[in-house]
Amino acid sequence: MGRIVDVEVVAASPTEVEVRLADGRTGVIPRSEFTGAVGVGDVVPAALLARDDPRHRVVLSHAWARKQRAWERIEEARAGGEPVTGTVTKVVKGGVVVDVGLRGFLPVSLLSDTPGTDPASLVGTEVQALVHELDRAQDRIVLSRKDWERKQRRLREKEVLAALEPGGRVRGTVVSVADYGAVVDLGGPRGLVHRSELSWHRFETPGDVVAVGDELEVVVLEVQRSKRRVSLSLRRTTADPLDGLEPGEVRSATVCRVVEYGAFARIDDTGAEGLVHLTELTDVPGFRPDQLVAPGEQVMVKVMDVDRSRRRLALSVRRVLVDD
Repeated sequence: MGRIVDVEVVAASPTEVEVRLADGRTGVIPRSEFTGAVGVGDVVPAALLARDDPRHRVVLSHAWARKQRAWERIEEARAGGEPVTGTVTKVVKGGVVVDVGLRGFLPVSLLSDTPGTDPASLVGTEVQALVHELDRAQDRIVLSRKDWERKQRRLREKEVLAALEPGGRVRGTVVSVADYGAVVDLGGPRGLVHRSELSWHRFETPGDVVAVGDELEVVVLEVQRSKRRVSLSLRRTTADPLDGLEPGEVRSATVCRVVEYGAFARIDDTGAEGLVHLTELTDVPGFRPDQLVAPGEQVMVKVMDVDRSRRRLALSVRRVLVDD
């Protein structure tokens, strides 16, 4: 096969396509080498075969030229780390076939960065993939859509991380929940809402506050771009229930828990939860807390102490009456 040149179609019949070379000579290409429509005026690549037909026209090959140019394009893509685009044509053992101008093989293991992707669902669709392996002598092209998706995700991560600043608010989706907190996908990078930053209120497990799939607005606490780590807070999207509370104030509250040493009550208008110690429930000795109050009961309480650093609130029921 000779060099590849671009030629202009001057005539087309069911059996052959006549073309004009740049030097004015007339050439001919078998019509069977064209996979689609071809018309007068079209410019197509063709390989010189260094021989003439009986009518002294230069014989060329469009199919071979198309194949060589496809190889060149794929080799350039691999060298530059760029993706190739092709259509998934069918499912075969171990993967799918992708038409990238040549026959490419996309293994199931490199199908997608998303687990559980069904190979059959991609048939007929256009995909982008990196060239994973290439052997021109063996006509072998192995593609990786998984690597391309990961590369794109890292680029998105970098862009999003660059825009994140402590104190800013962003939206994300909860992708996992564990005892230490919740991991939130921010559209590329992922951040952690530590359990201490999930809620101002007491809870047993992080699953009591959030669930996988929840869409949240969170506050950015810290960004470590080199380590791709982001610390987030859900509770700081709302006001601190302790804000505005001062010792000496009398507030309406609801008993939420009763324990051996007292009861926990939640201030109705702020949601702050504090302890009413047994000694602050009544002046009368000999009573247990559960004999004095019950969960859900409305009480008036006096704010005794607000420890914001330790997040503790001391309340009193008896002093509402005693101190007045």
